[in-house]
Amino acid sequence: MPSDYPFKHLGPVPPHRMIDREDELRHLGIAAGEQTAIRLAAPRRYGKTTLLDAHRAALSGAGWVAARVDLGGVSDLGGVVRALISAWAPHRDLDPVRKARRLATRLGLEVNIPPVRLTLRAPPPSTDLTGLFEELLNLPEILARDATGALVVFDEFQDLLAAAPQLDARVRAVIQHHHQTTYVFAGSEPSLLARMFERRDAPFWGQAEALRLGPLPVEDTIAEVERRFKELELAPGEAAAQLVEIGAGHPQRTMLLCHLLARQLREQPDLSDDERVEVVLTLALEETAEIHAAELASVSRQQRVVLGEVANGRSPLARDLPTRQAGTRGGYQDAAAALIADGHLLRRDDSVGWQIIDPLLTLRLAR
Repeated sequence: MPSDYPFKHLGPVPPHRMIDREDELRHLGIAAGEQTAIRLAAPRRYGKTTLLDAHRAALSGAGWVAARVDLGGVSDLGGVVRALISAWAPHRDLDPVRKARRLATRLGLEVNIPPVRLTLRAPPPSTDLTGLFEELLNLPEILARDATGALVVFDEFQDLLAAAPQLDARVRAVIQHHHQTTYVFAGSEPSLLARMFERRDAPFWGQAEALRLGPLPVEDTIAEVERRFKELELAPGEAAAQLVEIGAGHPQRTMLLCHLLARQLREQPDLSDDERVEVVLTLALEETAEIHAAELASVSRQQRVVLGEVANGRSPLARDLPTRQAGTRGGYQDAAAALIADGHLLRRDDSVGWQIIDPLLTLRLAR
């Protein structure tokens, strides 16, 4: 078995395991060279972080200093500061980073970044972190003086809205003066990310070029998946292609299905392709049952109706829907728009039309 498992499905996968996304990676590279900020929106578990890590690796190889600031779940300014310090940990030996760490220690923010472990503890509640916050935001511009350039990726940027009032305005006030640093603002909640960049009263209005991640191309994914099964010395037959098609271009769900298939090929080698596909789908639905239950509990009745219509191959905007399901056409239109904004639903320009982002949720609702 290879040292890096080819069907990793929990957490970001290594950049060299990324499937497709060459166009998006090229777009990010060109934007960095032009010092154009990018806002990247993608549903959760859609390969966003893997793409961003590949972008960072490419620029680092070209002499840039690069960092990814993970803002996921931050709830106050202290959390944002800790995320910034953690992002620059790989550059801990550079003088500006060491200076920022010393300032953090003086403020009571315990910072311990040895080669293996990273420990960051919250400062006392009364501590004013404003100066440290601004110094950390200015770090890339300082580091860029001795490099080709600097890249900062703010991942889950929309969570900044929950950390403190007007914190996005404070970030904007600092980085607007940077001329050697390129930024990517990434998020997995399209509606919140759009709110930060598309409203005229928002600090970041019009400040970044939009980029969205779509589904993976099925044929290219089939070819790559079959190559990876060969790495594992497994022969999936037609089951791999069938499962990739069911995965509908969703990176994480496709890897989950292939992981379960690899396990079944070892544990039950005598099954037919159709039997194997059914076993894998049953296991996948069991594994995602709690996630789907939580997601469905968080949506309205009209939104559930819309998801059910799409899962069964029908348009959620069909004229007869209010008659069949009760409600108003406008209500279902609003429900579909909300599901798109929240990253549950996709309206494609091709023959597929409407598509639920999670193919396993589609399968669950259609059964």
